[in-house]
Amino acid sequence: MNGRYDQYNMTFGLEWAWVGGYTTLSSLVVIFNLLLFFSVLRNKFLHYSFHYVVLALSIRNLCQVCLTLWLVFLAKLVQLPWLLQATMSSDDLDLTQSTSMPLMCQILSMSDHFLMTTLMIYLASLSVYLLSRKPNPPLSTMSQTTWKLYGLNTGLVPVKEKWWVSFLLLLLPPVLSALLCLPAPLLYITHPLIALPGGSLCNVPDTIQFNTYHLSVAILGFCVPVLVIFFILIALSIRRCITCVYGSCASSFCKEEVSLSLLSLPYIVIHLTLYLPLLDHYLDKLQLPQLGLQSHVAPEVARAVETVMGLLLPAVLYSLLPAYSRFSSEPDGTDMKRSQTNMDNMTHSRRISEASLAISSGGCA
Repeated sequence: MNGRYDQYNMTFGLEWAWVGGYTTLSSLVVIFNLLLFFSVLRNKFLHYSFHYVVLALSIRNLCQVCLTLWLVFLAKLVQLPWLLQATMSSDDLDLTQSTSMPLMCQILSMSDHFLMTTLMIYLASLSVYLLSRKPNPPLSTMSQTTWKLYGLNTGLVPVKEKWWVSFLLLLLPPVLSALLCLPAPLLYITHPLIALPGGSLCNVPDTIQFNTYHLSVAILGFCVPVLVIFFILIALSIRRCITCVYGSCASSFCKEEVSLSLLSLPYIVIHLTLYLPLLDHYLDKLQLPQLGLQSHVAPEVARAVETVMGLLLPAVLYSLLPAYSRFSSEPDGTDMKRSQTNMDNMTHSRRISEASLAISSGGCA
């Protein structure tokens, strides 16, 4: 009896340690991701597409926290079957099975696919956007006298883009992700979800868990965006090296490219761990050796890490982009240095031109 009691206490303590950890870390994710909205709204130099996508990613992080906390709540609720069975017609339902809660499992499965694929498509579209724009912010050609005439402290002006660029970057990824996830509720396809040790929900047979649809989601929602991100990051690195050789190197655009790299690579690793069961299943069907990583990375650990990764976005932005931490309309320091250097060069060139003109006028006289 004492052994069983001690084991029960250990299991009980472990589960509530997970619940407490989720609560604490989720609160931090919510606070810091909401703080990004104040940073962007307060600084007019952050009002362009890259930072609008950052806000979209922060909303995605908040939704991921809500989904994970709901899974934790539902897992603890299922452990009290009398509470749910009191409202159901049958007393012998296995509430961990997808057939016991079909509508709930369909909504949860679709939400899980949507949040995972939306993130990767957002990162892929953002990488395409960074490659298609100029390597550095444009510099003003106005003189210092003209700055003062218009009441400007520096020669920098906020980045201006066509309206459809932001519109496309914000709406295209969730639309593509929704189209990719739409068959899940229409075909009643679900997959297991777990946020606590021993708290697996929506369990289904292997024939459903590893079907063609889930393979399609993994290919179109993960593999294709990863390839796009990987090759574009290489292209951005090459372009940045060329820019540093033939022109100015450091700028806010350069920091944004580094931010994209630091965001993409960890998320790719975490999402790969979530797809490990699917990958091992198809490796086994092809009679190839499995990766053998599932024994080292439990699915509940991978989901917990994915939720905590919501802190990565504000950590990277507040570390690399000083404009976020100022909460005022001030440009990046490197852009101000570029602008000042450009202004000094313009002033020096103008003085040389005036001196040459004066010498030429004196010679003619």
